[in-house]
Amino acid sequence: MSREPISEGNLSYLTGKWEGRRYVKGYNFRTELEIYNDTLPLKGKFIFHEVKRKTGGTYTVEFMHGMIKDSNFYLKRGQNYFELSLHKGDGKMKLEGDFFSEGYEGTITLYKK
Repeated sequence: MSREPISEGNLSYLTGKWEGRRYVKGYNFRTELEIYNDTLPLKGKFIFHEVKRKTGGTYTVEFMHGMIKDSNFYLKRGQNYFELSLHKGDGKMKLEGDFFSEGYEGTITLYKK
């Protein structure tokens, strides 16, 4: 897959559902992303599975201010951030990058559904 710089002209590639894994300290956990629109600011939600919380095994983070930074999808909420680059090839798309959330840092790889 080759990297595809994200711009306002191709935000439609990001809309829809993505599914994959986040990698933290040698462990990996199922993760979902849904982006609702194709204009800035991007709106959507992350669903983090296998989260050890009193409320259960999933944690949903809604967002309203997704942006483009250095040709990547970028989301910042307080100290938490996600920065994902878009990759395309063989009829498939992948978002991949770094994150820091709730005191944990790692990487995320998501595939378009």
